[in-house]
This record gives sequence, structure tokens and C-alpha cells, in this order.
Amino acid sequence: MEFITENGKEYILVSKQAHVEEIVNRMVKQEPFAEQFKFSERDLFIALLESVKVNYEDFIAKYFYYDAIRKLHISESEFGHVWISTMGLVANKKTTKNRAVNSCLNQYTVVSLLFEKAIEVVQDEKVYDIDSYKSGLLSNLSPAIYHNVIFYIEVFCKAYLDLTGTQAQHTHKLTSIYQKTVEVMTSNYHNDSLFQVLVLDPLYKFVDHLGKIPGDFKEQFIKYDDNPQDDTVILFNLSGLIEMKYLLELSVDFINDYFYMGTDSHYLKSNLYQRILDKADTEEKKKRIQDMYSHLAKKIE
Repeated sequence: MEFITENGKEYILVSKQAHVEEIVNRMVKQEPFAEQFKFSERDLFIALLESVKVNYEDFIAKYFYYDAIRKLHISESEFGHVWISTMGLVANKKTTKNRAVNSCLNQYTVVSLLFEKAIEVVQDEKVYDIDSYKSGLLSNLSPAIYHNVIFYIEVFCKAYLDLTGTQAQHTHKLTSIYQKTVEVMTSNYHNDSLFQVLVLDPLYKFVDHLGKIPGDFKEQFIKYDDNPQDDTVILFNLSGLIEMKYLLELSVDFINDYFYMGTDSHYLKSNLYQRILDKADTEEKKKRIQDMYSHLAKKIE
């Protein structure tokens, strides 16, 4: 069998019956492995399933099979890639071969789960009970969200810089990293785009907040609660939490899109200001657009 690469991901190509027999033999010998395969013909995949006594019709009902006793896990993605594990439920390999992108995607998973939990707590009808367990979670969630959002913005900016071919600074100082990101965005003509409007501009309020904290504030010390003059609090406002969760979703979607699509990403299509302005059919609408987005057409210093 040979390895092939599609969209930056590596797969093992199964192109003949001998390859199927090789995989089945590894299963029979209980050889531990977890790999991603690409079958050149559907019949080859069906033959593999039948060889390990998995009914094809049952499989395609969910495109997933798991036997805890045999520790056999077989699943198929919407793109036809097949994951086979003989070690039970095992996660796929790293998402990409780009460390900066992986760091961003991993941190997104962490921070998005925190926001989901925060939203769940706020929506709880018993949240008024300050002695309840769930309300007690607020005290734990607040510093966790604070630390992880700041770290996410850092790795997000560094992932963007890496994808532009820019060497990220060896620093945790978010104001410096963000400023560099803005400079690179402008020099690469990525400004006046959805990337700027939907992602980078909204993130600035968090960077700006950090820059205004008095004393010798250091972002990397947030996790140790070692910034005496930092009295930042997280407001558990439902609409605000949902808004931030949406912003994070947009940002990670942008990184994924940029990684796979490059400059063809719809987020990077320029001249957004003029495109929005052209769609305005009244003077009132044009005035609102000019008030909100005219800065997009200006060169960012």
C-alpha cells in the first residue's frame, strides 16, 4: 500500500484485493493500529467489511461501527475517508501538519467548551441559588474563560501569521502580536475583507483591555493569577456569551478556510466596503454603512 495526500492530509491507498487482505490479516493478528484509508473502489471497502463480519447495510445506516469486545472501530467521513482502529475508540491523528494551525484548533476546542458550559449555567433556572453546585461553577469558569480566550487570540494570530509565511514573534505580549497581525493583514491586502470585519476588528476590544491593565501586567502570568493589579471579571451575560462563541466560531472557520483554500478563501475577498456600499438602495443605508465601515477603505497604520 502507498500513501497519498489530499488537501494536506495523508491517507493509505487501498487499490486492490491484496491490500484488503493485508489489512484484514493485521486485524486477525490483533495488531494494534489506527490509520486513515482511502479505497479506490467501493467494492474493496465492502469486501473488507464482509471479511471482518460487518454488515454493509448496517454500516451505512450510520457510517460507523464499533465493537468494544473486539476493540474494532471503523468509520467513514463524508469525503469517503475511512478510519480503522483495532485499539478501540481512538482519535484521529493531528488535524494538519501545520503546528501553528493545530495549536489554534486545539485551543479553540478548549475555549469553545468553556463557553458552552457557561451558557448552560446561565440558562439554568436555578442559577439564582448562590449555594448550588452549578452556580459555584461561575467562580471556576470566570478565570478559565479569561485565561483561555487570551491564549486563543494569541495562537489564532500566530496561526494567521504562519499561513502568510510570517515568522511570529517569540512573545506572549498580545498587543505586540495583534499589532503585527494587523500590519501583515494590510501588507498582504487582506484588509477591507470579511476577515477584518468579522474576526480581527472584534478581537481588538480584548487586546485593548489587556493593554490598559496597570502595572507590570504579563499575559503568561494569568494562569498563575500573578498579576496583582488585574481585577478583570467575566460578565455572564447570555447574549454576550453567545456573541463571543459565534466570534470564535468565525475565527476558527477562517483559519481552516485559509489553510485549505489559501488566498481563495471567501474571508479574504477584498473591497468589502465598496461591495456593501453598492448594495445600499437608499441614502440612509449608505450613510449607516459609511459611519460603520468607512475605515475599511483607509490604509491601517
